[in-house]
Amino acid sequence: MKRERLMIAIFTAALLAGSAGVWAHEECDEPETSNHTMSHPAQNQERKSPVVSRVMVKLFQYQPGRLQVKAGTTVTWVNDDEIFHSVTVNSKGKSFDAPLDGKGTSFSFMFSKPGVYSYTCDRHEHMRGEIEVL
Repeated sequence: MKRERLMIAIFTAALLAGSAGVWAHEECDEPETSNHTMSHPAQNQERKSPVVSRVMVKLFQYQPGRLQVKAGTTVTWVNDDEIFHSVTVNSKGKSFDAPLDGKGTSFSFMFSKPGVYSYTCDRHEHMRGEIEVL
């Protein structure tokens, strides 16, 4: 009888540990209350911005949250979460809504005009990012 209870306890613990990531996604629509600082490129990177830049979508955040690029740079967003996210821009006459349907999916966009482009995830409004095109 004790062995049976021990096996049930081990099985339950393993099941709970394996599904913890899924449960975390149920709370994803709650707004975060902590302040996140946006990363800024180093001074020497501003002069030599790469032609292609990457934004990772991970743990319900765009990383980096703020990116500075030169006009003509292609930015690629890569979803590293298991669930659906999007990259939705609606500023300065540029508008797009790109789905990122699960881990490994990506979307690229070339920013040709200078300006500040704010974007969000349609499903998770607390996810926000910004591209500054120089």
